[in-house]
Amino acid sequence: MSEGQGEDDAVSFDELAESQNPRDEDASTGHGRRRAAGPVRRRRRRGPLRRALPVLLVLLVLGGLGVGGVYGYQWLTSNVSLEQEDPDFPGPGSGEALVQVAEGDTGTDIARTLVDAGVIKTSGPFITQFSNSPDASGIEPGLYRLKKGMTSSDALTMILDPANVAGHRVIVPEGLRAEKIWAVLSEATDIPVEDFEAAAKDYTSFGVPENDAKSLEGYLWPGRYDVPEDATAGEVISMMTDRMQTELEKLGVAPEDEHRVLTLASIAEKEARDPDDYGRVVRTLENRLEGVGEAKGKPMKLQLDSTVAYFTGSDTISTTPAQRKQDSPYNTYLHEGLPVGPISNPGKATIQAAIDPPEGDWLYWVTVNTDTGETKFAATYSEHEKNVQEWRDWYDAKQGG
Repeated sequence: MSEGQGEDDAVSFDELAESQNPRDEDASTGHGRRRAAGPVRRRRRRGPLRRALPVLLVLLVLGGLGVGGVYGYQWLTSNVSLEQEDPDFPGPGSGEALVQVAEGDTGTDIARTLVDAGVIKTSGPFITQFSNSPDASGIEPGLYRLKKGMTSSDALTMILDPANVAGHRVIVPEGLRAEKIWAVLSEATDIPVEDFEAAAKDYTSFGVPENDAKSLEGYLWPGRYDVPEDATAGEVISMMTDRMQTELEKLGVAPEDEHRVLTLASIAEKEARDPDDYGRVVRTLENRLEGVGEAKGKPMKLQLDSTVAYFTGSDTISTTPAQRKQDSPYNTYLHEGLPVGPISNPGKATIQAAIDPPEGDWLYWVTVNTDTGETKFAATYSEHEKNVQEWRDWYDAKQGG
């Protein structure tokens, strides 16, 4: 820089570059002036303040972010938890929560029920515990007594413990008549048999259609029930009739066919012991009613000892000549067609057999071995007589001649 030249008089890079470009001769002055090949713009000189502005702006922005960051952090820490929320209650829980595990519930279903009841906080930890537990698949439907605010692990442990089943657990076998069911229920719940008998008289109040038998016989679904400790006889009956209705709907039985299907199924329950024979019994009944084969188109009486045993109150299928002469709408020796109603409360297997029995031309059957339940079916009476003789031979041998 030459003496006397100030900072503002410094030559810019552009001006220096322009001074080095070739010049054209100025026509007016005749001096040899060189001109750039293209248009040239002279850059305005910048003072210290102008050159400092970008730096100041950066400092202001950073300073603003710093102040905002302080206040933002203070707001965040005051209003938002920066730690991940625990998906499980700390346990061990308190109070009481009654939880119903329904038939067919998965681990996810049970977890959702537990969350809704306030037993566990979220479903995730329970589903994980359920999936990793070999015993979890054995959880049975029922009502369980648990606590509110439990850990998922403790909740699963309590459900797996039968001691936590709430109320009275009772199992009703297939094929029992109503009066036998009342005795089973009474023994398990301490509800008097008379209470069940009184409630059952108003059978249509349970959704059972009005029928010629004027009874809810056949409409009580057998199986396992968890009866609440304060349940009444009517409430227990409702549990069974509601379940039967649900199952009939699942099986596709039309309301107008329910009584006939249950009547056929109830007979199969009493006449056959081998599930493979349920459908054959039903087909034989229908063949007799329709007069198939040897019947030559004429309906045959069913002549079932099981229906006679029902109205006489006998605990055995075998009946006496005197019993078979008693007049009753259930006496299939005296009256044609099906009895007026079911003679037991059938289960799923016999109901399915009544809905879709196998094809066959059978008109007779006899159990040739009452120890094993072996039963033989025949399409002709002569064949049936041979089967009956086989039974007599077996009986004589069993009695020692």
